[in-house]
Amino acid sequence: MRQTTIITSTLLCLGLASSPNLLAEISINPPVTPQVQPANPSTAPNATAPNEATTEPTAPPVATSLATDILPEITAADGSDPREKIKDAVVKVHIVQHTYETLSPWNSDSQKGSGSGLIIAGNLILTNAHVASDATFLEIQRHSETKRYEAEVVYISHESDLALLRTKDANAYKDVTPLELGDLPKMQQSVEVYGFPIGGNTLSVTRGVVSRIEKQNYVHTGENLMAAQVDAAINFGNSGGPVISDGKVVGVAMQSGFLTENIGYMIPTPIIRHVLDDIKDHKVDGYGFHGFLTQSMENPAMRRKYGLGEDHTGILVHKIYKNSPADNKIQIGDIVTQIDGHKIENNGTVEFRPGEFIDHTHYIDMHQIGQDIKFKIIRSGQAQEVALRLDKPGKEYLLVKPNQYDKQPTYFIFGGLVFMPLNQDVIDSMEGTPARIGALTYESPDEKRSEAVIMTKVLPADINKDYHHDNDLLIEKVNGETVRDFRDFYNKVQASVSDFVTLQAADDYQLVIDRKEAIERQPEILTQYGVNADRSKDLQALDQTVAQPAAIAAPAAVATPAPVAAPVVPAVPAPVVPAPAAPAVVVPPAPAAPVATPAPVVVVPAPVAPAVVAPPVPAAPVAPAPSVGG
Repeated sequence: MRQTTIITSTLLCLGLASSPNLLAEISINPPVTPQVQPANPSTAPNATAPNEATTEPTAPPVATSLATDILPEITAADGSDPREKIKDAVVKVHIVQHTYETLSPWNSDSQKGSGSGLIIAGNLILTNAHVASDATFLEIQRHSETKRYEAEVVYISHESDLALLRTKDANAYKDVTPLELGDLPKMQQSVEVYGFPIGGNTLSVTRGVVSRIEKQNYVHTGENLMAAQVDAAINFGNSGGPVISDGKVVGVAMQSGFLTENIGYMIPTPIIRHVLDDIKDHKVDGYGFHGFLTQSMENPAMRRKYGLGEDHTGILVHKIYKNSPADNKIQIGDIVTQIDGHKIENNGTVEFRPGEFIDHTHYIDMHQIGQDIKFKIIRSGQAQEVALRLDKPGKEYLLVKPNQYDKQPTYFIFGGLVFMPLNQDVIDSMEGTPARIGALTYESPDEKRSEAVIMTKVLPADINKDYHHDNDLLIEKVNGETVRDFRDFYNKVQASVSDFVTLQAADDYQLVIDRKEAIERQPEILTQYGVNADRSKDLQALDQTVAQPAAIAAPAAVATPAPVAAPVVPAVPAPVVPAPAAPAVVVPPAPAAPVATPAPVVVVPAPVAPAVVAPPVPAAPVAPAPSVGG
């Protein structure tokens, strides 16, 4: 579970303009912001490449490190170079991505790019999640071959920035020897980075050494996980390529340091193995959350207050999440001294190898959902042991959900006002985060509210005059009734039959909409601003689901199958939003034939074409926004 909100702007792979660092675990001072390596920054709208990418696109040089000189030449018993077998298992990932504008989600764009990957056991291809996210078309091209094979996403872990792909031709690479995973490398261990950076079409190999191992914020989602820093050159397009040492994979290239030279980051094998273990049940669960937040105890006065002597170390619990594993087991004021038998230092770190320390939450990250974590605590001067079971992904304990991929953002337009559920994507798109909204990133869902609703902006028209400059308003009530989540908000507006729909924000600030006027003027406003649908595809699908029983019930009552046409109109007041006419846009090719003749009420252009779907990920786990790991 990450605990400090850190908002940064970085370049994302393959044309995505920016990506946040979400909630960092405990640390108030964020690390140097790393940067995800896009394959082709020239395709990224509104994005500026880092210094190393603004030079002429020539093949990246070999990193100038001592490792270049001392890396031994490897020769097999038969005199061949084992690196050739490694190269055979390195692939280039060609991708077409379909992305949406966060604050104008009715607008979308497709762009091409490429990354790198490696063939592992099971005929699977391992790459970065930021390479495969939002994919509509994927092709794999192996080193030394020109033939491309169409592929699909099998599993994707956005929080780990890892994805597993498979070629649709099951025999495509059956004769290729898969690469093996090695152990976590040691400091100053020599490594080679394989991949397809910009500046050429052939495989590139750069050399360096491991210079640091610690928890870092992964740029793709801001998840705070173990990462290894290397001084080998990692450039745009290297993302997803293997980092090799002693003939085995010790990591996957991920991102490079921002405004730095020869500083790159890789996802080490402990994180890779966590994902491979996670998907054994054929779904991606992510990382669990133990349920409490802590602070360091390096301050002498604090240590004296809690009676900690020189021979005792630990961290202080200052927040408990309701209904979490820690609820009723851990108390505010407890001092946590050990995690799974590892001593916790006063700064919250644990010695994981002699002389090497990492934040204690790494040991939470190494557990799967459903496993227990053992803590030793001191409560009122007495030592105790507590076991907490990780019951569900950490994102379930966040009121503000992490970044979302592989789907159209949820939105609803009424009277020219644009409403969305508040998530990290929306926050990242703001020009500065209001304090009230930023505070919500620390909150967890409760019985009254499981999701925050925000009015992001206004499409100016005469019926919403005086609201034109309103934006980023948290909507708390509809006609005096508290809003629990976005679905509840949507249903309340749809079901309203009063003359006016009154929306209340914080401090009882009100937005009053003439319901009938909003319904009548909606088509005109949408046309004026080029909006092809007044609600997102998931809401359109919801409307059709609600309307379906009515369409079936009518024929049964009349005893003749003929009158099926009209009942397709949504069950809630059809006039509220003219888009119900377009239920044909359900993401799967909706089998709902009854929608053939939409209600004539609708004047709005039909919603976006159903061709825009999320990547062909066969497993439901792909969809979720990244969960909150340690």
